Amino acid sequence: MTFYNVKSGHSVSGITISSGKRVPGGPRRLMMMGCRMPRNAGIYAAALAALLAVRVALADEASFQWQALGTETYDTTCAACHQPTGLGLPGTFPPLAGHAAAILARPGGREYLTRLVLFGLEGEVTIEGKPFNGTMPPWGEVLSNEQLAAVLNHVLHSWGNDKALPPGFKPFVPAEIAAARGTQLTSAEVHALRGQTTREQAEPSASVPVTFTSEQADRGHAVYRRACQDCHGFNLNDGEFGGAPLTGQYFARHWGNGSVAALYGFMLAKMPPDRPGKLNPQTYADLVSFLLSRNGYASGPTELPPDQDAQQHMSLQR
Repeated sequence: MTFYNVKSGHSVSGITISSGKRVPGGPRRLMMMGCRMPRNAGIYAAALAALLAVRVALADEASFQWQALGTETYDTTCAACHQPTGLGLPGTFPPLAGHAAAILARPGGREYLTRLVLFGLEGEVTIEGKPFNGTMPPWGEVLSNEQLAAVLNHVLHSWGNDKALPPGFKPFVPAEIAAARGTQLTSAEVHALRGQTTREQAEPSASVPVTFTSEQADRGHAVYRRACQDCHGFNLNDGEFGGAPLTGQYFARHWGNGSVAALYGFMLAKMPPDRPGKLNPQTYADLVSFLLSRNGYASGPTELPPDQDAQQHMSLQR
């Protein structure tokens, strides 16, 4: 129970009562008893709330066992793109090894990382001089505060990142993620926040038009019917087993601001679910061509190459 031991004119709570008695309850209780509230009582109440929040966070830090949950979350959610090694895929998915700890050490890096996993990222980034132009989903929509805090800690303690952590580093805790949810950033705003954190000044890479032929899209359609339709459906948004929509606003949101290489690399890394990466590179390029044709991109005289370096310069922005 909270007590206010307030003697006349002297109180840490800022509440004055002439009797000097210990009064249980708090400001509301004291007002009901006819006690006088000073003008700055709201400030004191806010400070008390902040103190309680700090105590909760400290307790959270002491009790949060993130290791097993962090490994599980990374393996099931992140490894297909960033790879079990944390090295990512060249030109498609950026590395976390040797990079995540460097971001954390920058001013504002901790705040950026929480918002990155919550709200995603949209736009080109440059790591060790190499551009990556894709879209990271807003994992805050599907993962809990515990999962996000745990996976951040897993990344920061893996692949040698732990040796580069700044002095005094404290693991992320669920309460920290919960507090960051209130900022409600878009993925483009997270990209701007990254620029402020990393001071990246790289020039955007020159883009070239998306290219594929109608015949290539037809080949991709045939593969889609065999390997993808059960999950994603005849219309690309009505599958029997809950596959993500591959057309319309969902496609535009997840892929429409990145490069063809990001879409190709994701399919290469994760599809089909029962044998990811087992189709040949040309088949993946044909499948991408089919998806592009169904999302309103125009075919042309040149096929889409299964070359991620070439695809990296093909922007899906319209």
